Amino acid sequence: MAASGEDVLTALLAGGCLLAGAVAVAPRVLAAPSPLRVDQPPLQVAVQGEVAEPGVYTLPFGARVEDAVAAAGGMLPSAAPDLVSPAAPLTDGQTVHVPAAAVGGGQVPGERVSLNSATLEQLDGLPGIGPVIAERIVLHRPYGRLEDVLRVPGIGPATFESLEPLIGL
Repeated sequence: MAASGEDVLTALLAGGCLLAGAVAVAPRVLAAPSPLRVDQPPLQVAVQGEVAEPGVYTLPFGARVEDAVAAAGGMLPSAAPDLVSPAAPLTDGQTVHVPAAAVGGGQVPGERVSLNSATLEQLDGLPGIGPVIAERIVLHRPYGRLEDVLRVPGIGPATFESLEPLIGL
C-alpha cells in the first residue's frame, strides 16, 4: 500500500514538532545541574569571663566555641577549661562564658579576699579582675571601706557589685 500525500505531510510535521521540542529541551537535559549554594551570614558572639579580651566578635558561620575563645585572646590562667565545651557550635547572638577555676584565687570557699593584704594572684582570681586590674588594686592601697575600690581605674559599679560578696578589708 502506497502512502498518500497527506500521510507523508502529517509524518513530516510530526517529525518536525518532535525535532523542535528536542532542540528546546536539550540544553536543560544535557547541562549539568549546578549545586545549590546558600550564603550564610557571619555570627555575632559575645565572649565573657576568664578570657584575655572579653567582647563581641564576628565569626564565620559554622564557628565553634574554641574559635570564639581564640578570638577573645584565649583563656586566662584563672579559667576552668574543663567547664567549657570547645567543640560546641555557635549561633548568632550567643554568649560564651568562660568560668573561673576557683573564686578567690584558691581561697577557702566563703572566705573573702582582703583588698589590703591579698597577693596579686589572689586578686587576679576574682571574677572580672585580670593581672592589670589586680596590680591597680595593689597600687591604690590602703582601703578604708569596700567602696574605695571604685577609685581603681577599670572597676565600675557593675564589677564592684559582683566583687562585693567576695572581698573584704
